[in-house]
Parts: sequence; C-alpha cells; structure tokens
Amino acid sequence: MDRKKKILFVCGTGGITSAIAEQEVLKACKDEGIDVLSIRCVPTEVANRARDVDIIVSTTALGSGYPVPVVSGLGLITGVNKEETLKQIVKLLKNME
Repeated sequence: MDRKKKILFVCGTGGITSAIAEQEVLKACKDEGIDVLSIRCVPTEVANRARDVDIIVSTTALGSGYPVPVVSGLGLITGVNKEETLKQIVKLLKNME
C-alpha cells in the first residue's frame, strides 16, 4: 500500500493563501487517487519541516536549497496557470511512487 504523500503549504501567515492552495491541491490529488497529508506553516518554519515532507507548495517567496521540490502555488490563488501548477504537483507526487 502506498504511503501518504506529505505536502507542506507555505504562506506569509500560515493561513489564508496556503489554505486556498491546499484545497485546490487536495482536490486534484483526490481526483488522481493520491493520498495526501497536508501541513501548513509560515516561511520561518520551512527549514525545519522540509526534510519531513515530499514537496513544498508556497504562495510566498522562499529561498532555495531545500531537500525537496518547491512549487510556486501563486497560480492557485490568482488562477493564472492554475491547471499547469496542479498538473506539475500531481506529476511530482506520482513520480515519487
């Protein structure tokens, strides 16, 4: 049985925009049969949490050097390239199986 994929959602306050992005991604993953555990945080927590997740989806600017892929989730909020962003996230998660 496949393990749950862990996604870290990051926004400036750890609340509003990450929650919107999270809902979009959870729906896309459910539609693709991917079991996901989601975690929300603020940018200052990313360094400590990054090693315990499969990917990071951020609606704010993050630095580089994380041990997992970082996907910009801004399009999930603005609607610009939303479908492409969701496809990218699903593809990353499926390639980890």
